[in-house]
Amino acid sequence: MKIITYYLPQFHEIEENNNWWGNGFTEWTNVKKGKKLFKNHYQPFIPLNNNYYNLLDKKTIEWQTELAKKYGIYGFCYYHYWFEGKKLLEKPVENLLKWKDINQKFCFCWANHSWKKTWNGLNEILMEQKYGNENNWKEHIDYLIDFFVDKRYIKIDNRPIFMIFRPENIKDLDKMLEVFNEKCREKGFAGIYIIESKESLKKIELFSKKSCARVIREPDCSRSKRSLYEKIISKLKCMFSKNYLYYVQRYKYYKFINYSIEISKEYTNCTVFPGTFVSWDNTARHGRRGNVIEGSTPELFKKYLLEQKKIMKERNIEYIFLNAWNEWAEGMYLEPDEKYKYSYLEVIREVMNTEV
Repeated sequence: MKIITYYLPQFHEIEENNNWWGNGFTEWTNVKKGKKLFKNHYQPFIPLNNNYYNLLDKKTIEWQTELAKKYGIYGFCYYHYWFEGKKLLEKPVENLLKWKDINQKFCFCWANHSWKKTWNGLNEILMEQKYGNENNWKEHIDYLIDFFVDKRYIKIDNRPIFMIFRPENIKDLDKMLEVFNEKCREKGFAGIYIIESKESLKKIELFSKKSCARVIREPDCSRSKRSLYEKIISKLKCMFSKNYLYYVQRYKYYKFINYSIEISKEYTNCTVFPGTFVSWDNTARHGRRGNVIEGSTPELFKKYLLEQKKIMKERNIEYIFLNAWNEWAEGMYLEPDEKYKYSYLEVIREVMNTEV
């Protein structure tokens, strides 16, 4: 089992975020807004030793890399933001490309959605996602190829992995991927290994015939697996709550991991990579409009990961995608915090050293 964790590169300032959200904005700005909204609600999330790092600092990338390797993480899947040639949050991974002495395995997930002002209840488009024409696609793959040829970039069967967050949004995806494949073959690869990210079990089939695999994105797919009864009850609790503090939609972690394990057992095709997640709480971003999957503990996470490892062994699957390394404002992070310290990382090391 090789664990690849999703990696959010928003822990440094960029001009656009300063304009949209105020000077000095980084993801830590959201994290520090976290408040307790109900009894026993674990907020705010505080990194161990107040390590509110800056991803443009080389020492931070070195620390993350060594920490991940020490506890059994195979690599990072960086969110990649590309809007018809316009890049956002690209500096951390561009720096990594230059810092050849940092032995970090990595790949990309193209987060191909528009950026919107939703955290404050609005729906204003900040950066619209457009895909352009063949010339734009060539510009995109020319940019990506510099990363693909790096020996640290993760590949399957001599094809660099490239995940697409919402493949169904790309009208001419087949044509775009043919351009990507052609460029990769020119560089000596067997092509490009496209993984389609699946947020719902209703859309589990591959959107493009040129894609190679899908990945179960958690906790999204588990949320979609809940029964109609559970969904109705959850909505009613939110609608008829008399105390405004309880408008937050709350779910149980143990139920979600059971759903997730069921999903992994259902899809026996080797082109379906399983997903897993640490926890979920996006109230730091959304306040009472947020969602909390409560009850996550290192012990439950260990049970979850061990079951996934067993299933992967039976199916002969090598990779699992874990949500996430550093999604602090969504409550999905492996980095040590003040409450659990290194407990979740220690679970991963234990599971990696356990025969199943």
